[in-house]
Amino acid sequence: MRRLFVNADEGVSQGILEAMAAGVVAGTTAMVCVKGGVERIARLGPAIAGRVGLHLQLTGGTPCLPAGDVSTLVTGEGTFPRKKIAVTDVDPDEVRREWRAQLARFRATGLTPSHLDSHHHIHKRPEVFPVFLELARELGVPARALSDDMRQTLAAAGVPHADTCITRFFGEDLSAERFLALVDNAFAELGETGVVEVMAHPGRVDTELLAISTYAAGREEELRVFADPALATALADRGIVFAAPAFPAATVPRPAATGAGSVFLG
Repeated sequence: MRRLFVNADEGVSQGILEAMAAGVVAGTTAMVCVKGGVERIARLGPAIAGRVGLHLQLTGGTPCLPAGDVSTLVTGEGTFPRKKIAVTDVDPDEVRREWRAQLARFRATGLTPSHLDSHHHIHKRPEVFPVFLELARELGVPARALSDDMRQTLAAAGVPHADTCITRFFGEDLSAERFLALVDNAFAELGETGVVEVMAHPGRVDTELLAISTYAAGREEELRVFADPALATALADRGIVFAAPAFPAATVPRPAATGAGSVFLG
């Protein structure tokens, strides 16, 4: 079976809800260390409960713990570095305590993370990945894998993960044709079966978004692509089903031809 999990990174917003209602986008992950993040999860998250994961942070925003308790993770201003290149010489124990604090803040909204990934893929860092693995295994939720080594390690620990993750639908040429080409190539490399995850960033540009992200206009273009019912039809015609965050066990049904209606809960 060919399963596709399109995950909207970086937050719960009205634009992401629109994309999920159209059917192709099956999940999202949310940050709790940015202004308004927790409030948006609490306000909008219940409508998509079971499909909201935690977007763990060591970049952007302010840590949950006092800066003095996580000194290797923060700048002189007590915030996370803006860019991942500035994340250097971190203490894994501080990462562990901070990420557990982020998990606690997420749970305080009344939701439980359905899956895990990280902002700027910071969990790729060798001193950080063991903490990421520890949390995913403890929670029993799927986690994003970005290399064969990561997939092998997650599999050995019993952590569900996609067989490959597309991160290149971003920035320029945000068309349905390009999206379908990326998905087709990914399944071809897998031998036409398996789970393909796609990192996506659909959304509506507003002042809150501009305050936390330099990627803005492209989000509106992504939303246009994912909300078009023709994309869902093209994927279904390829025999692709839309995977929920609990992949590979659960899937969400094909959306109605209109692309409108209820949010699919898988």
